[in-house]
Amino acid sequence: MTENNILLLFSDDYPCWDSETVSLVGENPGSLAGLESSGRISQLGNGYVITQSGIHERDNISRENFVPVSRITRNITDIDTANRQLEINRMSQLLDRAFMTQWGIKEFTIHETFPLAPMLNDDEYFAVNGRAKALWPDNDYVRSFMAEFPDKSYEARKLPAPGKTALDSWVSKNHIPCGNFTVDFVLRHHHDFEHYRQLFTPEGDIFGFVNASLIFAHKVRSKPQDLLPLIGKIHILFTLQRRIYIPGWFDMDSEEQEPMKLLTLVTDTASELRELTQTLRSWGNSLVDPARPMYIIGTSVEHLRTQEVKTMFYDWFAEETVKILRPDIQDY
Repeated sequence: MTENNILLLFSDDYPCWDSETVSLVGENPGSLAGLESSGRISQLGNGYVITQSGIHERDNISRENFVPVSRITRNITDIDTANRQLEINRMSQLLDRAFMTQWGIKEFTIHETFPLAPMLNDDEYFAVNGRAKALWPDNDYVRSFMAEFPDKSYEARKLPAPGKTALDSWVSKNHIPCGNFTVDFVLRHHHDFEHYRQLFTPEGDIFGFVNASLIFAHKVRSKPQDLLPLIGKIHILFTLQRRIYIPGWFDMDSEEQEPMKLLTLVTDTASELRELTQTLRSWGNSLVDPARPMYIIGTSVEHLRTQEVKTMFYDWFAEETVKILRPDIQDY
């Protein structure tokens, strides 16, 4: 059965597995050798991908055992893509097991895609000349957006949310560039789920952000400058929540508590994390302004492998992560 279970692990979201990731989900990595020798999986880069023979058997296993699986539509053939997907798989499994939750629910997605309006060019979010400077708030498209949809903060709860219809109208009228961006790993942590699920949720919460703390995690594999567009796009996504979709609800939950918003950068090693932390701190808090409150925190695969599993979300944040940039501290 173990070989069957491993075949069922392969999907478009998780196209690449290795011994460690198979072990992290409770399967026997020794079965990988048999799957490879029979041609159902093949090695590509640092892990394994499923073959056409494996996909056919996976479908049969699903049908015969009444186990629903999504159709595999991706055929990964290059090593770099396979290695990247394996890195995200490993990060996701390790982050998921980093903390438990009492009374709450953890929901996480891989490669979640979010729409943006406006979508700026990558070099229009930040500039770095010693310190980082946020360019995006002064962009003409952003200025138009801010004027059209003012931030009414908490008082917005009493008013109808503009919603996607109003956003689409503004986009069409002003010829605003739109697009999508993808986040490696998104975790929504719903605190005290049984209590909160009985409370009011605004209709505009199409992304499931109300009454949830958020982890947007990115596996770092390149230079720090490459993170700037991602950070800028997250700022605009959060701004859209505050002014379009759930104004008044994004920064305060139904019980008047502040949900956490964590951009979590994951390196391979602790030494890489130290170097990244030093660089981002030298660039300054423009990276978390003005769409605060937001934290940029860090951890490493090296640390996640050995850290104590925490019982609560906040314990993990407080005790097991590096607070790279935080809204309540300006200078490091």
